[in-house]
Amino acid sequence: MSAEPTPFLRAGALAETVARLGAEISADHPDGLVVVGVLKGGVCLVADLLRSITVPCVVDFFALSPYAGERARVRVLKDVDLDVRDLDVLLVEDVVDTGLSASYVLGLLEARGARRVSVCALLDRPQRRIVPLEPTYVGTVAPEDFLVGYGLDAAERYRNVPDLWVVDPSALESDRGAFDGALYPPPGYRSSPS
Repeated sequence: MSAEPTPFLRAGALAETVARLGAEISADHPDGLVVVGVLKGGVCLVADLLRSITVPCVVDFFALSPYAGERARVRVLKDVDLDVRDLDVLLVEDVVDTGLSASYVLGLLEARGARRVSVCALLDRPQRRIVPLEPTYVGTVAPEDFLVGYGLDAAERYRNVPDLWVVDPSALESDRGAFDGALYPPPGYRSSPS
């Protein structure tokens, strides 16, 4: 892998992807829905997706933390505040990899009486799936490369970068800010549309 970051999706392509997802979601939920984002990686996607959805919706968030033990588990750090009983719910994830986190949250929402729960993933990595889960709405299939930007981070850095970039995680081991100059645009910079 190159030591220099390479673009995966530029801001313009991300905007087009989110607009497509918003149109699909709106068409499938004409009576409205509850949008539940998963923090922190999904925050940019949720914000943009809400502006693309053209039916009534409310928003809430889950924050999850995986932890190690005898088995991989998911722990809820922030639960939804809304009562989802008898409502259509859209779970919004930045990336669906193994499917473990999304499956866990789906189970929670279904147990709370949600009428219908669907999953929207900006990035899908079906090659890494452990549990049988297929997102209802997918922005794009992603490589197994390490991606940062548009909400995705490396040690909490680069979430606010407007594009998605492939980076070499080993470069970040010795220098957490290894890509600051390349990924944080100079003042007045506008991302290319594609």
